[in-house]
Amino acid sequence: MLNEEGEVMQLISLEPTAKRFCAQRQNIFVPTTIGLTVLRQQLVMDQRTPVYLHSVIFHDRTIDLGEKLGKLPIRILLPDNLKPQEKIPTLLYFHGGQFVTGGINSYDKLLRELVKRARVGIIFPQYALAPEKRAPFQLEQLQQLFKQLPQIIATEPLTLKRLLLAGDDTGAALGLGLVLREASAQAAIYKMLFFCPVVNANFDTNSYHQFAGGYDLTREQMKFCWQQYLTAEQLAKHDSSLLPLQASLKELKSLPETLIITAEADPVRDEGEAMGRKLRDAGVEIAQIRFQGTIHDFTVKNQLDQSNACRLAMNVAVDWLKKRR
Repeated sequence: MLNEEGEVMQLISLEPTAKRFCAQRQNIFVPTTIGLTVLRQQLVMDQRTPVYLHSVIFHDRTIDLGEKLGKLPIRILLPDNLKPQEKIPTLLYFHGGQFVTGGINSYDKLLRELVKRARVGIIFPQYALAPEKRAPFQLEQLQQLFKQLPQIIATEPLTLKRLLLAGDDTGAALGLGLVLREASAQAAIYKMLFFCPVVNANFDTNSYHQFAGGYDLTREQMKFCWQQYLTAEQLAKHDSSLLPLQASLKELKSLPETLIITAEADPVRDEGEAMGRKLRDAGVEIAQIRFQGTIHDFTVKNQLDQSNACRLAMNVAVDWLKKRR
């Protein structure tokens, strides 16, 4: 929302860095293939902002998922001070990007910090994007990746004894979809962490209307992206592995302990918090925190790295990942 001088008019009090970030946006999304191209280019350009990068070691691999699902590029990131014979917990990280964008270069900052501070090894799959591949292709890729984890870590200084799962945005939908589809994942995963989760295709929540435009991620953008990922027929079927917020309490009851972190000025805020409540009602160990004065994916965006919200959220996430029962 702009005033007569062209300045962003905020409905709430944003942190200065978040306010500047929003002010740089035109807040206009054109739902076309051109709009999709712009989305992808914009994320890459945004993440070129200089930011402190924790020192880690990493290497890239390609996993063969079979004829139907093809090859899956993954990056494995490890602390740079591993001790001889040391085995560290494995963290699967599923990136967001509204199903249509995102990749390793856009997540370098966040992944390095989690690796260094939580002392975990991250496996980051670069699953196929929509609309080039539509659901459930991405979820099936991640299912096969999960099944191959024992073989993948056999040559890495990693252990599956304390397997962690994390993601942001639509990465949360994919993570929850994995554990809803794979009973073995429910048993194997120790904890799940989701930043600003996207878990439903309902665009009429209070937060979707309150923050429809002017706060980077827009309502129209989310509607368009869901349409690239799911067909109308898939939406009508209410498949809980594709739309996790629609899962029943019975389906959710065996899910791992979970932490959900949301942002105040985020169109998908309400569905993320509703997911937390539903998990709690299902008997899952769940904590959910809303950070005030910030916007969607504030822990991912380089420009918001030194904001108060990002620093505290990362402290919480790191401490929670490290804590054992």
